[in-house]
Amino acid sequence: MRKFVKVTEGVITPLEPRRACILGDECLVDVRFVESRSEAAGWLYEYEVSGEVGKVEKFLIRLKDIEQKRA
Repeated sequence: MRKFVKVTEGVITPLEPRRACILGDECLVDVRFVESRSEAAGWLYEYEVSGEVGKVEKFLIRLKDIEQKRA
């Protein structure tokens, strides 16, 4: 039986909670909304992302791609 290493990463991003959850489902990780705050440029959202190491890395890479496309 294989054991997978699970990690939890904190992420702060301008991506809305609904889209972050959809992205989490696609990457097979758990996304937990922590807090939101208003900044001068808009809203920032903080999440905790939990899952297997490779899947969390995939989530973070896809998140950065989405952020760059929005800018």
